[in-house]
Order: sequence, then structure tokens, then C-alpha cells
Amino acid sequence: MTPEAHRNWVDLCTRLAEREFADGRSVSGSEMAWGAAVHAVKCIAHQHPALPTHSHAALGLAVIQLDNRHTGLNLTGDFGQAEVLHRHFYRGHLQSHQVRNSWRLTRRLIGNLLALTALP
Repeated sequence: MTPEAHRNWVDLCTRLAEREFADGRSVSGSEMAWGAAVHAVKCIAHQHPALPTHSHAALGLAVIQLDNRHTGLNLTGDFGQAEVLHRHFYRGHLQSHQVRNSWRLTRRLIGNLLALTALP
């Protein structure tokens, strides 16, 4: 998939997450938020071919490597919040304020990753 295609998926998943959250569907919104985060990582990974993106664990390692290269952004911590939302999809265990906070930090992750890419 091209970086542009990943960017399109980021935008689509973000819109769908916002819609699901607005309609009170935190579980499905959480999975859309996770999708947006994953595609944001994959979008920037094209600029760093050595970054692993083939699995959930590999994505986490890629984010750690990006965080080490771009200090001060807390990419690892914010990616952890995207993972919290991903777990919420399976467990439905978060309260609404926790979902809102995790989504806020996941949006920050997405914004920071996209700002590091050459894409508009």
C-alpha cells in the first residue's frame, strides 16, 4: 500500500471513529481509532524502510524507534493509548472519560506522525 493510500485510510478511520464516538458507540469507535493510528505509523514507515510494520508487536517497535529519533513527542506513550482503545474493542472495559482521553492522545499521535511525513 502506498503512503498516500495509508493517509487516506487515516482520514477515513478518523472520521468513522469521530462518528462512532459521537453516536455513543465507544467500542466500534475505538477500533476505528486504532485503525487510524496503525495507518499513520505505516504512512511514515515508508520514509524509514527498516521500520517493522508486519504485526501489532512490530508496530510498537517501530513507534519506539520513531520516538527515539524524534524526541519530545511522546509517540510511545500516545501509541500506548491507541493500544488501550484497541483492547477496548475486545473487552469493552473502559468508561467514557477513559475513552475520550485515550482518543485525545491517539489523535495527538496521529497528528505528530503525519506531521513527520511529507504528505499534506
